[in-house]
Amino acid sequence: MRIPSSRQHGLTLIELMIAIVIGIFISLMVVQYLVTSSRMFQRQGVDANIEQNASFAISYLSKYIRQAGSRDGHGTEVPFFIGDCRTLAPCTSEADGAGGTDSLSDRIAVQMFVGAGGQDCAGNPANGQIANVFYIDQEPGSPNTNSLFCRGYDVAADNWLGTEGLAIIDGVDHMQVIYGVADNTEQIYSYLSADNVPAVGGSAEQGWDQVRAVKVALLVSDGYDSTTEDLDSRSYPLFDVTANKNDRVARRVFSTAITINSKIP
Repeated sequence: MRIPSSRQHGLTLIELMIAIVIGIFISLMVVQYLVTSSRMFQRQGVDANIEQNASFAISYLSKYIRQAGSRDGHGTEVPFFIGDCRTLAPCTSEADGAGGTDSLSDRIAVQMFVGAGGQDCAGNPANGQIANVFYIDQEPGSPNTNSLFCRGYDVAADNWLGTEGLAIIDGVDHMQVIYGVADNTEQIYSYLSADNVPAVGGSAEQGWDQVRAVKVALLVSDGYDSTTEDLDSRSYPLFDVTANKNDRVARRVFSTAITINSKIP
């Protein structure tokens, strides 16, 4: 049976336009959801990398700082080397970045004595009085990423151990260090920057021998220069300085207090 043409209906232009608009709206919602999910997944990975980098850097620094001033298991030496390490003068210093690549980062030279067959922090053979020097620098081939470096210095021989520093962990953009100085009662009365540790009896070394603990603050990224943030100016306080950044790299500040075991009464 033939159906009269008057009973055949299709979409009107208005209905078609409404359907197209609804389809576009649903498609945009789906795309937005996928983009947001992808960004959240990427951010979670970046956050995990930041946590791991910070945890490793703090653990590595703590391992050596706790041993500062040790000699055969006894704390009888000044915990940090304040003399010159060749071109680095002084070896423990406030915010000069071990060569000038980072004007916001301190340098800390952990002094200790190692026996025959010992090693410095970079794995080089060492024996006697050494200083493990920690600083921030750029690793060759990674111009946009700072790293935590360490290099051993033979204090007695006045010479570096090894030809260059070792990059311990990438993504450590800045490092600030303050030192807990004790009074005659062995109580820490203040945390001071390297430039402000007071001399005792006219001796800078005796003043540094009163350091009982260290606080370290690190500004850490994921080490891959991942761009997961909105382009914006951000400020990161690290004790007595502030790091200002204007990029899309995610960063966080981590800090810890480390007791010098050899100086525990």
